[in-house]
Amino acid sequence: DRANSIISDFLSVAKERPSCLKLENLNTVIRSLLPLIEADAIIGNNYIKVELGEIPSIIIDDKEIRQLILNLVRNGYLTITTYLDNNQIVLGIKDQGTGIVPEVLKRIGTPFFTTKEKGTGLGLAISYSIAARHQATVHVETGEQGTAFYIKFSTLNLAESCM
Repeated sequence: DRANSIISDFLSVAKERPSCLKLENLNTVIRSLLPLIEADAIIGNNYIKVELGEIPSIIIDDKEIRQLILNLVRNGYLTITTYLDNNQIVLGIKDQGTGIVPEVLKRIGTPFFTTKEKGTGLGLAISYSIAARHQATVHVETGEQGTAFYIKFSTLNLAESCM
């Protein structure tokens, strides 16, 4: 089962394009995931703070975006934000950890690279791949007060399509 899970995750990284792009609001996707995210936080004795700003809908594959978010929110005390910055919708996920050391930061998002004892090294690789398929960029800021991932989606992106 573990091997099948790893192979499925790896194939997800290799996927070329989102399968079903539709006009969706990122806040709606986040709100639909909140019960799962909050339950996971409670089990792990963690905390989630959510600050969703006023943002327009964009063309996304909501299943892939759900996966991207879930891959990024499994890490301690978190703040999830959305906001509009020029012509970009920003999804911010910030933790309150100790930051990422430069040697690890250089390799972050590389398939099979992990710092977790039971990790596969595919979670962030999949998230980066999903962002790329949505023509979004991922920016990481890290320091002694924690690490923040900012995924920036263009409000001028692709047309709707389902394959």
